[in-house]
Amino acid sequence: MFRRIFFWGISAGVGSAVAALVYNRVYFFITEANFSKLVNPASLIGANMLACMLAAFGYWAFMKWMPRRGELVFNLVFALLTFASIILPIAIHLPLDIQFPELFPGLTIPMHFFPALAWHTLRPVFVK
Repeated sequence: MFRRIFFWGISAGVGSAVAALVYNRVYFFITEANFSKLVNPASLIGANMLACMLAAFGYWAFMKWMPRRGELVFNLVFALLTFASIILPIAIHLPLDIQFPELFPGLTIPMHFFPALAWHTLRPVFVK
């Protein structure tokens, strides 16, 4: 079971990282706001992979400790943590040399939902 959940986490991480990279490029072309000093491909890939691998471990742990209600509790915790994580881009103070700092939350807040979206999108593939 852990191996299947592990591959689910990797697949969701890759999917959410690709979505974040595409969204980053589209956002740049639409707004011409360059936040590459803060949000670069390596940080996007790393953050999405980390989030999905932590989700995989959390899902495995909840399913092991609470076999009957584990998925429900995991989904609730995952959703709450995803919504709580949007505080970070709202609260960050950008360096003065960055142009259009008011557009930074518009870039980063949607990206916080990509791991959860990828996780739940791939659920039918990995759960019997």
